[in-house]
Amino acid sequence: METIKHYKCLTDLKKIISELGDVKSRPIVQGNHPTLYKDKNEGKYRTVLGIRICDYRFSSDEKWILPDNQMGLSFSATWENLKFVHGMFSRGNKPVDIYWVLSEADIPPGLKFVEDKTNKGHYFLTVTERMLVEQLVTKLKLVSYRLSIIKGGGRAI
Repeated sequence: METIKHYKCLTDLKKIISELGDVKSRPIVQGNHPTLYKDKNEGKYRTVLGIRICDYRFSSDEKWILPDNQMGLSFSATWENLKFVHGMFSRGNKPVDIYWVLSEADIPPGLKFVEDKTNKGHYFLTVTERMLVEQLVTKLKLVSYRLSIIKGGGRAI
């Protein structure tokens, strides 16, 4: 029988994350979906079927998602980037869970992790081929099923 490990402090958590290998993570306010957003009809963070208009390159009719290697759902690949992103969430004093996945995990075809050219430690889950918005929604739901969660992980950061 495998031994269950219990981590009691931030140093332990940081160590295990570094031992896992190439991890991509994202903080999410508790109760929100890890890869899709609540509907918003206007503004910079407007959504189409749960996908933010500012995250992906949409066709002019907003029915298609077009490939772009510097646009996509945001993930952190380093502890420092995760702490920075979490800092933006903590301003609202809402509890945050940390969702994570190994980069080598089975990501659906047409999606790929690509490093942000302007921000070391930040990655995009990009679209590599033209697809309907509905197809991307399905693929992002599949990714969400593969994400592991650290409940209340924001407290550890």
